[in-house]
Amino acid sequence: MLFSLEQCNFRNLKEFSLEFSSGITIVSGKNGQGKSNLLEAIHIICQGFSFRTKTLQEAINWNADSFVLRAKTGKNEAAIQADSSGVKGKLNGKEFRRASTLFGSAPLVFISPEDIRLAKGAPEDKRSFLDELLCFSKKSNLDLLRRYRRVLQQRNRWLKDSLEGDASGGEYLFEALTEQLAVLAESVWEERKNICEILEPHINDFYQTLCSKSEEIKFSYTRALSKEDFLKVLREKFNAERASGTTLAGPHRDDIELLIQGYPMRDFGSQGQCRSIALAMKFSAAEIIEKHSGEKPILLLDDIFAELDHSRREAVAKIVKQKECQVFAATPSREDLPFEGDACLRTDAIFI
Repeated sequence: MLFSLEQCNFRNLKEFSLEFSSGITIVSGKNGQGKSNLLEAIHIICQGFSFRTKTLQEAINWNADSFVLRAKTGKNEAAIQADSSGVKGKLNGKEFRRASTLFGSAPLVFISPEDIRLAKGAPEDKRSFLDELLCFSKKSNLDLLRRYRRVLQQRNRWLKDSLEGDASGGEYLFEALTEQLAVLAESVWEERKNICEILEPHINDFYQTLCSKSEEIKFSYTRALSKEDFLKVLREKFNAERASGTTLAGPHRDDIELLIQGYPMRDFGSQGQCRSIALAMKFSAAEIIEKHSGEKPILLLDDIFAELDHSRREAVAKIVKQKECQVFAATPSREDLPFEGDACLRTDAIFI
């Protein structure tokens, strides 16, 4: 649970210090008044990254040099500051220089209309969704994914330098990087395959609740090679990789199979079906996070009800109430919400 949040110079928000209760907090106000900014601030202080931008510096108020966020949760006290030189902060009194230190300090799930990309978007969207869950399910996976990306970057740099005739370390370094990449890729594939197998039944259950239909959803990771098989693939692609200057195979390029009644959701799913599967995926993520963290995750709902029909709104409300999580529901119109809140924040009175 998030007990309090303080901020200074975060986006367009007025400096504030807020305390929160358990249950559902409705964040209401006109568009552009800071509803999503508040949810983003909560996301950063609990997870260490933004759901909007790649760098935290982009969230600094235009008239300031840095922003500061402070929060108290059930187990932790956290503070983070971002400025042009980087990020620094404290978690329970211990200083850090890497925002990812905050990851999982207060587990949460962010849900927005843009989540439809999980059903209709690029493979990268589903990979990011899976990888975030991997880090929740096992702390060592954060290091695994970081090491894979670091070796991938080094291998790609060698390929680009080779294209320009200036690859340091020669073939020996390239072979060593390729060997490391294959070892790490095998582990990433195994972890992703396992999490997909855990997710699939949850996704089917939530989808049927949201749609009241018995349509079968298949969510599986079909690409999972052994180290030896992956090395063979890389050898076969070597000439093409050297010509393009980038690694052409691996976990960073995979897709996840998402089918409805045996057909690709991206091509055959209706708008309503795609929104339902995206919601089912996010609620399934909340189940897994709770199982592995031992805590009910905070739910951040960013204006998700305006795009849903009446039956889906009621189904979402039922799921939210059953989870008994702390919820922050942002909406421009309280009439769109299918439930009453335990507390309400009006952005026009607090943030501007």
